[in-house]
Amino acid sequence: DGNILKDPSAAIGMLWIRRSLSFQSDLFDSLISSRGQHPKDAALDSYQKHLSPYHGWMLRTVFPASLSQIPARETFLSKLGDIEIEDLDHNTESKILKKLTALTSTWEPLLALWKDTFETMGLEDTRRV
Repeated sequence: DGNILKDPSAAIGMLWIRRSLSFQSDLFDSLISSRGQHPKDAALDSYQKHLSPYHGWMLRTVFPASLSQIPARETFLSKLGDIEIEDLDHNTESKILKKLTALTSTWEPLLALWKDTFETMGLEDTRRV
């Protein structure tokens, strides 16, 4: 289960940054693979995997409700690419997805190492907030 970290502390802050980046990386990865999933559903799946286990009842209620506002894939990608949705063509989408791929490819090994290091050092605090 890991240790109980002092809160607030740098260790608890780093733990939550890693969990948040893992959530984002998983969400972005689902956009790259075009699994046919709506970004809202992909975000909910990522939330269940990376954040929900550490959220108490209140956050497990509020956070998914906020994810229900995530727009359709095309709108989501246009926002990430900082372009108008009317300008999102196949070529522009490919460029955005290429950048997301570079981002997630960079994050994934770092996040895995980060998690392994926290587990090895006994810093993986699994309490719910």
